[in-house]
Amino acid sequence: MRHLLATLCLLTFAAAAQPAPSAALPPDVAKMRDAYHAGLAKIAEAYNAALLPLAEGYVLDLKQLSGRFKEAKDAAGLEAVKKEAGRFMQALAAEPDPFETVPELTKEKVADKPEALRLVQENYVARRTANDLARNERAADLAEKYIGGLDQLQNRYAAAEQAKEAAAAKKESTRMRVAMQRKDFANRAFDEAKAACRLVPPVPDVANLKERADAAPAATRNLSALAITDLAPTVQAFLMRPLEYDKDWPPEITKWKFEGSGNYSHDFSLYNLAGQPDELGIFAFPKTMRAYVRGTKKASTVNFDNKAVTWLGKGMAWRLNDSRDLVCKVVFRTKKPALKEDSGPAACLAVYSINEGNRLIASMSVPMLTEETQVRMAKHFSYNRMNIVWEGTKRKRGFTIPDHVPIRVVAGIAGFAPGEEVDATIEIAPCGPLGDMW
Repeated sequence: MRHLLATLCLLTFAAAAQPAPSAALPPDVAKMRDAYHAGLAKIAEAYNAALLPLAEGYVLDLKQLSGRFKEAKDAAGLEAVKKEAGRFMQALAAEPDPFETVPELTKEKVADKPEALRLVQENYVARRTANDLARNERAADLAEKYIGGLDQLQNRYAAAEQAKEAAAAKKESTRMRVAMQRKDFANRAFDEAKAACRLVPPVPDVANLKERADAAPAATRNLSALAITDLAPTVQAFLMRPLEYDKDWPPEITKWKFEGSGNYSHDFSLYNLAGQPDELGIFAFPKTMRAYVRGTKKASTVNFDNKAVTWLGKGMAWRLNDSRDLVCKVVFRTKKPALKEDSGPAACLAVYSINEGNRLIASMSVPMLTEETQVRMAKHFSYNRMNIVWEGTKRKRGFTIPDHVPIRVVAGIAGFAPGEEVDATIEIAPCGPLGDMW
């Protein structure tokens, strides 16, 4: 009996929740509502169309990651990636759980190790979630426009003394306002409009993805020999994007002078020394204080200047006539994050004293475990102290450096093991509030 009553109550609530049929609405209101439903259908169609590229991108990321593990001869990592690829394809073909935000990759399926796999998984979840949020925001914006149109109709009906039609328009706008207060408004709106949104992406065509991966263009190592127009359009756009800062209060980095680019070794912060091993390629664009680093590391540990060096790459150098002008944020971005902390690529910063034969004053190198790595540097304006702070783990190092000293700042990227592929950018930007640097 109790079960029967509960069922009747649910049916009653469901019936009450159903919108009034379009025939009961005035023609203008019904027409506006049909346009609202048509807009929801277009949003759902665009959302569904965006799911397959997301899934294909994830599969390609897994394929690239497996290649990196294979080159590093990491059998455990390679096996983990293969298992995740198989699990993902099965999850796409299985019945999805409607209560999961990303049914094909739930929190329980995100790996703790290897770190590189976890980062690829988290990146996919973030992109899928962002796609859902964008869809919901578009639905909410469309509903706001619909309510605005209903209010205008109500006013027009009231001015024409059409009380019945004005009441119908007001009732519909009130229903919409109440509905928008619900957390699941977007899902209910799509259901009302009979606009189906897929819970999971369709299964990608693996054969087509393999062809796309095999057709990827080979990387050019000697970037400095190319013109900027020879680079990929996305890289060109990044390098040529103007610096953004307050022209009435320009940051200290506008006083910096570009010196050039050259070889860099993270092991002992060696920059552009004669005979230094040549690895990777760099294209520096001084006008915007950005650089592009690309290539595959070929050398292992080598003996240079009576030192064993392994971390080899490229850096760009800037001259500061006054050490007090050292206030900046350096943003490193990579398409191929490091698999673990003791592998490449690594983001490198070094500060040298020009008057003391290029003596090393300070340096920090951090693993690029994510697609974006930020490091801040600042010389305190009042006393002889500078700090370098890595945003990732809030790692901070302090160094003594006097005022008015000409210094050289080098920002670079280094690889570790032979076969490691680097595809990264460097950007020097205003630091903003120093915050916890002091």
